[in-house]
Amino acid sequence: MLKAIDVNKIDPSPFQIRQYRDEGKLKELGASIEREGQIELIVVRRNGGVNYELIVGHRRVEAVRKYTKMNTILARIVEVDDLQAMRMSAAENLQREDLSAIEIIEAIVKIVDAELIEDKEYASMGKTPTNRLKTLLGKLHSIKSSKSRGSLVSKKSELLLRTFAQQVKEIFKKLPKSLEWHSFYRHDLPILGDICEEVREEAIRRSLNRSQTRALQKLKEASSEEYQRVTENDHMASTSVGRAENKDISQIDLNDLSGREINGIAEKAAKKEGLIELNRHRVTPSFKSELVIVTMNCLGIPNPAKPELTIDY
Repeated sequence: MLKAIDVNKIDPSPFQIRQYRDEGKLKELGASIEREGQIELIVVRRNGGVNYELIVGHRRVEAVRKYTKMNTILARIVEVDDLQAMRMSAAENLQREDLSAIEIIEAIVKIVDAELIEDKEYASMGKTPTNRLKTLLGKLHSIKSSKSRGSLVSKKSELLLRTFAQQVKEIFKKLPKSLEWHSFYRHDLPILGDICEEVREEAIRRSLNRSQTRALQKLKEASSEEYQRVTENDHMASTSVGRAENKDISQIDLNDLSGREINGIAEKAAKKEGLIELNRHRVTPSFKSELVIVTMNCLGIPNPAKPELTIDY
Protein backbone atom coordinates (compact mmCIF):
# COMPACT_ATOMS: atom_id res chain seq x y z
CA MET A 1 0.00 0.00 0.00
CA LEU A 2 1.34 3.43 -0.98
CA LYS A 3 0.48 6.59 0.91
CA ALA A 4 1.71 10.14 1.49
CA ILE A 5 2.41 10.31 5.24
CA ASP A 6 2.88 13.29 7.53
CA VAL A 7 6.59 13.31 8.40
CA ASN A 8 5.74 14.28 11.98
CA LYS A 9 3.77 11.04 12.45
CA ILE A 10 6.72 8.77 11.64
CA ASP A 11 8.51 7.25 14.64
CA PRO A 12 12.15 6.12 14.40
CA SER A 13 12.97 2.43 14.06
CA PRO A 14 14.48 0.59 17.04
CA PHE A 15 16.43 -1.47 14.49
CA GLN A 16 18.32 1.35 12.80
CA ILE A 17 21.96 0.47 12.15
CA ARG A 18 23.44 3.84 11.27
CA GLN A 19 24.72 5.67 14.35
CA TYR A 20 26.21 8.79 12.75
CA ARG A 21 24.82 11.13 10.12
CA ASP A 22 26.73 13.79 8.23
CA GLU A 23 24.60 16.93 8.44
CA GLY A 24 26.19 18.34 5.30
CA LYS A 25 25.14 15.31 3.26
CA LEU A 26 21.67 15.36 4.82
CA LYS A 27 21.26 18.97 3.72
CA GLU A 28 22.33 18.03 0.19
CA LEU A 29 19.81 15.17 0.15
CA GLY A 30 17.03 17.48 1.33
CA ALA A 31 17.83 19.98 -1.42
CA SER A 32 17.86 17.18 -3.99
CA ILE A 33 14.46 15.83 -2.88
CA GLU A 34 12.94 19.31 -2.89
CA ARG A 35 14.41 20.08 -6.31
CA GLU A 36 13.94 16.78 -8.14
CA GLY A 37 11.23 15.08 -6.12
CA GLN A 38 11.29 11.88 -4.06
CA ILE A 39 12.87 9.11 -6.15
CA GLU A 40 12.90 6.28 -3.58
CA LEU A 41 9.97 5.38 -1.32
CA ILE A 42 10.40 4.95 2.39
CA VAL A 43 9.01 1.81 4.07
CA VAL A 44 6.94 1.94 7.27
CA ARG A 45 4.65 -0.22 9.38
CA ARG A 46 1.73 0.85 11.54
CA ASN A 47 2.74 1.72 15.08
CA GLY A 48 -0.64 2.02 16.78
CA GLY A 49 -2.99 4.97 16.53
CA VAL A 50 -2.18 7.32 13.66
CA ASN A 51 1.60 6.92 13.78
CA TYR A 52 3.93 4.73 11.72
CA GLU A 53 7.28 3.12 12.56
CA LEU A 54 10.03 3.71 10.04
CA ILE A 55 11.75 0.64 8.58
CA VAL A 56 13.62 1.89 5.51
CA GLY A 57 14.52 5.48 4.59
CA HIS A 58 15.83 7.10 7.76
CA ARG A 59 18.06 9.61 5.96
CA ARG A 60 15.26 10.62 3.57
CA VAL A 61 12.82 11.30 6.41
CA GLU A 62 15.39 13.28 8.40
CA ALA A 63 16.44 15.29 5.33
CA VAL A 64 12.82 16.18 4.56
CA ARG A 65 12.12 17.16 8.16
CA LYS A 66 15.19 19.31 8.63
CA TYR A 67 16.01 20.76 5.23
CA THR A 68 12.80 21.05 3.19
CA LYS A 69 9.42 22.73 3.51
CA MET A 70 7.65 19.46 2.68
CA ASN A 71 5.10 18.14 5.20
CA THR A 72 4.54 14.68 3.71
CA ILE A 73 6.65 11.90 2.24
CA LEU A 74 5.58 8.99 0.04
CA ALA A 75 5.75 5.64 1.82
CA ARG A 76 5.05 1.95 1.29
CA ILE A 77 3.13 0.52 4.24
CA VAL A 78 3.90 -3.13 5.08
CA GLU A 79 2.69 -5.61 7.69
CA VAL A 80 5.75 -7.30 9.20
CA ASP A 81 6.88 -8.56 12.60
CA ASP A 82 9.95 -7.32 14.50
CA LEU A 83 12.34 -9.81 12.92
CA GLN A 84 11.15 -9.04 9.41
CA ALA A 85 11.38 -5.31 10.10
CA MET A 86 14.92 -5.75 11.41
CA ARG A 87 15.90 -7.73 8.32
CA MET A 88 14.46 -5.12 5.95
CA SER A 89 16.21 -2.29 7.76
CA ALA A 90 19.50 -4.19 7.86
CA ALA A 91 19.30 -5.19 4.19
CA GLU A 92 18.84 -1.58 3.11
CA ASN A 93 21.69 -0.32 5.28
CA LEU A 94 24.21 -3.13 4.84
CA GLN A 95 24.13 -2.67 1.07
CA ARG A 96 25.43 0.87 1.42
CA GLU A 97 29.13 1.64 1.19
CA ASP A 98 29.34 4.37 3.84
CA LEU A 99 28.68 2.30 6.96
CA SER A 100 31.56 1.76 9.36
CA ALA A 101 32.84 -1.74 10.06
CA ILE A 102 31.63 -1.45 13.65
CA GLU A 103 28.06 -0.57 12.61
CA ILE A 104 27.99 -3.52 10.20
CA ILE A 105 29.28 -5.96 12.83
CA GLU A 106 26.82 -4.72 15.45
CA ALA A 107 23.95 -5.02 12.94
CA ILE A 108 24.87 -8.63 12.14
CA VAL A 109 25.04 -9.45 15.85
CA LYS A 110 21.53 -8.06 16.40
CA ILE A 111 20.07 -9.95 13.44
CA VAL A 112 21.58 -13.32 14.43
CA ASP A 113 20.68 -12.78 18.08
CA ALA A 114 17.06 -12.05 17.16
CA GLU A 115 16.90 -15.31 15.19
CA LEU A 116 18.24 -17.38 18.10
CA ILE A 117 16.88 -15.63 21.19
CA GLU A 118 13.80 -17.87 21.50
CA ASP A 119 16.09 -20.80 22.34
CA LYS A 120 16.43 -20.93 26.14
CA GLU A 121 19.93 -22.40 26.07
CA TYR A 122 21.17 -19.64 23.78
CA ALA A 123 19.36 -16.95 25.80
CA SER A 124 21.21 -18.07 28.93
CA MET A 125 24.64 -17.59 27.33
CA GLY A 126 24.93 -13.88 28.14
CA LYS A 127 23.18 -10.65 29.06
CA THR A 128 23.77 -8.83 25.77
CA PRO A 129 23.47 -9.89 22.10
CA THR A 130 27.25 -9.59 21.68
CA ASN A 131 28.00 -11.72 24.76
CA ARG A 132 25.49 -14.39 23.76
CA LEU A 133 26.70 -14.69 20.20
CA LYS A 134 30.36 -14.61 21.17
CA THR A 135 29.79 -17.43 23.67
CA LEU A 136 27.85 -19.59 21.22
CA LEU A 137 30.21 -19.14 18.28
CA GLY A 138 33.19 -19.68 20.58
CA LYS A 139 31.78 -23.02 21.71
CA LEU A 140 30.95 -24.11 18.16
CA HIS A 141 34.41 -23.09 16.96
CA SER A 142 36.10 -24.99 19.80
CA ILE A 143 34.03 -28.14 19.22
CA LYS A 144 34.60 -28.14 15.46
CA SER A 145 38.34 -27.56 15.96
CA SER A 146 38.54 -30.49 18.41
CA LYS A 147 36.70 -32.79 16.03
CA SER A 148 38.87 -31.76 13.08
CA ARG A 149 41.95 -32.73 15.13
CA GLY A 150 40.40 -36.11 15.85
CA SER A 151 39.89 -35.34 19.54
CA LEU A 152 36.93 -36.77 21.44
CA VAL A 153 34.22 -34.35 22.53
CA SER A 154 31.57 -34.76 25.21
CA LYS A 155 27.96 -35.75 24.49
CA LYS A 156 26.93 -32.27 25.65
CA SER A 157 29.22 -30.70 23.05
CA GLU A 158 27.92 -33.01 20.33
CA LEU A 159 24.36 -32.02 21.21
CA LEU A 160 25.24 -28.32 21.13
CA LEU A 161 26.83 -28.76 17.72
CA ARG A 162 23.80 -30.61 16.34
CA THR A 163 21.42 -28.03 17.81
CA PHE A 164 23.08 -24.87 16.56
CA ALA A 165 25.70 -25.48 13.85
CA GLN A 166 23.38 -25.84 10.85
CA GLN A 167 20.99 -23.18 12.14
CA VAL A 168 23.79 -20.65 12.57
CA LYS A 169 25.16 -21.50 9.13
CA GLU A 170 21.77 -20.83 7.52
CA ILE A 171 21.26 -17.55 9.40
CA PHE A 172 24.61 -16.20 8.22
CA LYS A 173 23.89 -17.41 4.70
CA LYS A 174 20.61 -15.44 4.65
CA LEU A 175 22.20 -12.16 5.73
CA PRO A 176 21.96 -9.26 3.24
CA LYS A 177 25.58 -10.11 2.42
CA SER A 178 26.20 -13.84 2.90
CA LEU A 179 28.94 -14.58 5.42
CA GLU A 180 30.64 -17.61 6.95
CA TRP A 181 30.02 -17.64 10.71
CA HIS A 182 33.50 -18.91 11.65
CA SER A 183 35.11 -16.08 9.65
CA PHE A 184 32.85 -13.58 11.41
CA TYR A 185 33.82 -15.08 14.78
CA ARG A 186 37.57 -14.90 14.13
CA HIS A 187 37.92 -11.63 12.24
CA ASP A 188 34.92 -9.39 12.96
CA LEU A 189 33.40 -10.10 16.35
CA PRO A 190 36.66 -9.50 18.31
CA ILE A 191 36.68 -5.87 17.14
CA LEU A 192 33.72 -5.06 19.41
CA GLY A 193 35.75 -6.10 22.45
CA ASP A 194 39.15 -4.83 21.35
CA ILE A 195 38.21 -1.25 20.49
CA CYS A 196 37.90 1.42 23.20
CA GLU A 197 34.92 3.77 23.22
CA GLU A 198 36.87 6.76 21.90
CA VAL A 199 38.17 4.83 18.89
CA ARG A 200 34.72 3.28 18.36
CA GLU A 201 33.08 6.71 18.08
CA GLU A 202 35.80 7.96 15.74
CA ALA A 203 35.52 4.86 13.54
CA ILE A 204 31.73 5.24 13.26
CA ARG A 205 31.91 8.98 12.58
CA ARG A 206 34.41 8.45 9.77
CA SER A 207 32.94 5.18 8.44
CA LEU A 208 36.27 3.39 8.83
CA ASN A 209 36.71 -0.17 7.60
CA ARG A 210 37.92 -3.09 9.73
CA SER A 211 41.60 -2.63 8.92
CA GLN A 212 41.55 1.11 9.60
CA THR A 213 39.68 0.61 12.88
CA ARG A 214 42.14 -1.97 14.22
CA ALA A 215 45.10 0.18 13.21
CA LEU A 216 43.57 3.27 14.85
CA GLN A 217 43.22 1.35 18.12
CA LYS A 218 46.87 0.32 17.83
CA LEU A 219 47.84 3.97 17.34
CA LYS A 220 45.76 5.02 20.36
CA GLU A 221 47.60 2.46 22.51
CA ALA A 222 51.00 3.51 21.13
CA SER A 223 50.68 7.28 21.58
CA SER A 224 47.74 9.43 22.66
CA GLU A 225 49.50 12.50 21.27
CA GLU A 226 49.97 10.97 17.81
CA TYR A 227 46.40 9.63 17.88
CA GLN A 228 45.14 13.15 18.54
CA ARG A 229 47.15 14.55 15.63
CA VAL A 230 45.81 11.92 13.23
CA THR A 231 42.15 12.23 14.24
CA GLU A 232 41.87 16.01 14.44
CA ASN A 233 41.75 16.50 10.65
CA ASP A 234 38.55 16.40 8.58
CA HIS A 235 38.29 16.20 4.80
CA MET A 236 41.66 17.77 4.00
CA ALA A 237 43.36 17.33 0.66
CA SER A 238 45.31 14.09 0.46
CA THR A 239 48.53 13.38 -1.34
CA SER A 240 49.60 10.32 -3.30
CA VAL A 241 52.04 7.49 -2.60
CA GLY A 242 54.13 7.74 0.54
CA ARG A 243 51.99 10.47 2.08
CA ALA A 244 52.12 8.99 5.58
CA GLU A 245 55.89 8.67 5.45
CA ASN A 246 56.85 11.89 3.70
CA LYS A 247 54.26 14.42 4.82
CA ASP A 248 53.42 16.00 8.15
CA ILE A 249 50.59 13.84 9.53
CA SER A 250 48.72 16.96 10.66
CA GLN A 251 48.12 17.71 6.96
CA ILE A 252 46.56 14.33 6.11
CA ASP A 253 42.93 13.28 6.51
CA LEU A 254 42.52 10.02 8.42
CA ASN A 255 39.98 8.74 5.88
CA ASP A 256 42.66 8.93 3.18
CA LEU A 257 44.99 6.61 5.09
CA SER A 258 44.83 2.84 4.68
CA GLY A 259 45.04 0.46 7.61
CA ARG A 260 48.61 -0.35 6.61
CA GLU A 261 49.59 3.33 6.67
CA ILE A 262 47.97 3.91 10.07
CA ASN A 263 49.81 0.83 11.35
CA GLY A 264 53.06 2.33 10.09
CA ILE A 265 52.37 5.54 12.00
CA ALA A 266 51.55 3.51 15.12
CA GLU A 267 54.79 1.55 14.88
CA LYS A 268 56.85 4.74 14.54
CA ALA A 269 54.99 6.28 17.48
CA ALA A 270 55.63 3.18 19.59
CA LYS A 271 59.36 3.30 18.81
CA LYS A 272 59.47 6.99 19.67
CA GLU A 273 57.67 6.40 22.98
CA GLY A 274 60.04 3.50 23.69
CA LEU A 275 63.11 5.67 23.15
CA ILE A 276 61.70 8.39 25.39
CA GLU A 277 61.07 5.84 28.14
CA LEU A 278 64.53 4.33 27.68
CA ASN A 279 66.21 7.73 27.97
CA ARG A 280 64.15 8.49 31.05
CA HIS A 281 65.47 5.35 32.75
CA ARG A 282 69.02 6.20 31.69
CA VAL A 283 68.89 9.75 33.00
CA THR A 284 67.08 9.11 36.25
CA PRO A 285 69.65 6.79 37.92
CA SER A 286 72.46 9.20 36.99
CA PHE A 287 70.57 12.09 38.50
CA LYS A 288 69.88 10.10 41.66
CA SER A 289 73.57 9.20 42.02
CA GLU A 290 74.65 12.81 41.68
CA LEU A 291 72.06 13.86 44.27
CA VAL A 292 73.38 11.26 46.74
CA ILE A 293 77.00 12.44 46.25
CA VAL A 294 76.07 16.10 46.79
CA THR A 295 74.12 15.21 49.93
CA MET A 296 77.01 13.13 51.33
CA ASN A 297 79.49 15.93 50.65
CA CYS A 298 77.27 18.43 52.44
CA LEU A 299 77.14 16.13 55.47
CA GLY A 300 80.88 15.48 55.37
CA ILE A 301 80.44 11.78 54.65
CA PRO A 302 83.20 10.25 52.51
CA ASN A 303 82.08 8.93 49.15
CA PRO A 304 82.93 5.19 49.03
CA ALA A 305 82.88 5.26 45.26
CA LYS A 306 85.69 7.80 45.26
CA PRO A 307 87.89 7.14 48.35
CA GLU A 308 90.21 9.95 49.34
CA LEU A 309 93.91 9.43 48.57
CA THR A 310 95.92 8.62 51.69
CA ILE A 311 99.70 8.93 51.91
CA ASP A 312 101.82 6.93 54.34
CA TYR A 313 104.95 8.70 55.59
